[in-house]
Amino acid sequence: MNRQVVHETDAAFHSKRSRFRGRSFKEAIEFYLFISPWFIVFIVLGLIPLLYGLYLSFTNYAGFNMDRLVFVGLDNYRKVFTDNDAMYSLGRTLFFTVIMVPSTIILGFLLAVLLNQNIKRIGFYRTLFFIPSIIPVVAVGTMWRSLFVDDGIVNKMLEALGLEAVDWLGYDYAIYPLIIMLLWGVGGGILIYLAGLKGVSKDLYEAAAIDGATTIQRFVKITIPLVTPVLFFQFIMSIISSLQIFVQPILLAANSNSLLSTPLRPNYVYSVHAFQQIFAYGRFGYGLALLWVLFVMILILTIVVFTTSRFWVFYEVDQEGK
Repeated sequence: MNRQVVHETDAAFHSKRSRFRGRSFKEAIEFYLFISPWFIVFIVLGLIPLLYGLYLSFTNYAGFNMDRLVFVGLDNYRKVFTDNDAMYSLGRTLFFTVIMVPSTIILGFLLAVLLNQNIKRIGFYRTLFFIPSIIPVVAVGTMWRSLFVDDGIVNKMLEALGLEAVDWLGYDYAIYPLIIMLLWGVGGGILIYLAGLKGVSKDLYEAAAIDGATTIQRFVKITIPLVTPVLFFQFIMSIISSLQIFVQPILLAANSNSLLSTPLRPNYVYSVHAFQQIFAYGRFGYGLALLWVLFVMILILTIVVFTTSRFWVFYEVDQEGK
C-alpha cells in the first residue's frame, strides 16, 4: 500500500514537473520571438558594424582603399598615445568630465529635492526645468552662442552695469560658455531623481521627526542613502555623456558653419579630434582606433564604479542574496 502511494506521488510529481518544463519552454520561445526584431536590428546595425570597425582600426583604411587594405597591427593605437593633439584633447575631455559629473549630479539632485515639495503649480516648475533637456542641441548651441557673441545680451548687460565687455568666445574665456551651456540642461535627470525621491517612504521621515531628527539629518541619513541607486545610475550616465561630448564645442566655435569646424584649443575635446581625423583628413583606421580607446576607457571607468558601488550604494533588498 505504501509503495503504491509513493509510486502515485512520484508519478504526479514527474507529471507536474513535465508540464512546468513544457510551459517554461513555451514562455522562453515566446520571449525570444518578442525580442527577435530588436535583437536582429542590434546584430545587423550594432554588433556587426562595431566588430567591423574594430577590425578596420588595425588597418590603413582611408575610406576608399578597400582593395589596398593593409593590416598594420597596433600602429594606429601607438599613434594615439604619441599624437600630441589626441593627448591634449583627451586631457581636456577628462577636465570637462571632472567638472561636469559632480556638477550635474549635485545640481540635478538638489533641483529634484526642491521640486519634490507639495506646493501649488509645482508641475509648472518641473516642466520649466525639464524643457531645456528636450530642446535640440543645435538650437541650444545657436542660442547660447548668440548670447555670448561680442554684441550679445551678456556683454550688453555687463556694459549696462558699467563693466567692460568680455570676449566670451575667445581663447581665454571659451570654456565658460561651454560649461554654462552644458549645465543648462541639467534638468534632464530631474524625472529620474523625482522617481527615486517618491520611492522613499514618508513613514521613515515621520519616525525620524518623532525621534527629534532635524531636516538636514533626515536628508543626510534617510534621503541620500535611499536614493543612492538613482545617484549610481546618474553617475554612470554622466561619466559616459561627459566623455562623449562632441557637438557643443563645435556649435560655440567662431567658425561653426559645419561639423568640421574646429573649436578653440580650450574646448578641443577627444570626440572632436576623432571626428576630424575620420571625416576631415580621411584617416579612418586611426580615427576608429581613437574611438576604441575611448570605448575602453569608458568601459574601465564603468567597471570601477560598479565595483566600488557596494561601498556607497544601498538597496532595500540584499543584492548578494539574490
